Amino acid sequence: MSHCSPTQRSKNSADKNVSMIVIFGRPGSGKTTIADAALRLIRSQDDTIGGEVTSLDLDVCVPQWMRDNFVKGIYPSLNQRREFALSLCDFVRNNVHENSAAIISFSFVNTDLRDIFRYHFPMAVWALVDVQEDIAAERIRTRKGHFYKGAPVGSRVNGEVNIDSQGKEVSKQLNDPDNKDWTFASVEYPHIVLDGLDPIETNALKIFYALQPR
Repeated sequence: MSHCSPTQRSKNSADKNVSMIVIFGRPGSGKTTIADAALRLIRSQDDTIGGEVTSLDLDVCVPQWMRDNFVKGIYPSLNQRREFALSLCDFVRNNVHENSAAIISFSFVNTDLRDIFRYHFPMAVWALVDVQEDIAAERIRTRKGHFYKGAPVGSRVNGEVNIDSQGKEVSKQLNDPDNKDWTFASVEYPHIVLDGLDPIETNALKIFYALQPR
């Protein structure tokens, strides 16, 4: 699956009558593993969800320039995150079908990313994979090919130079509040909590139940 390509922004914030659950949490918390297990569980049942089930890992939407910046310890600015969040919404809207179910997995580190996604998919259920920061960081460290390494130890989180989506250098203030936050923001809205240390099957079952028709 390739990176998301820009599409015309939809004015419709409805979620196509999709039963959607968003599995989110710190990078390294095990979101994708749980999502994959939940999808296998759902597909092993006799159509209890009712209709097609799609699982989307939104890491595929992270553009190369952003991945490169993560490696350098440069976090995207607020405006860059807003544009990126809209691309996530477009990607989901283009890859789910009406009257179906969807499992979305992504970190959603910042509140602005969450707020935009929640606006476009207001009926989605959110499930936080709760795991301590040091455990998540160790999982990332030992995982091959994971682009999100967090702020490098001993480096400035707010680099003086940033690279935009066109590959151009953009000067940044060292204390730019839009470019500082590697910390996973607290969650201030209703959500399910999954213990990141629980067996994968336990958390997958919780996702399965959360997607059942109400």
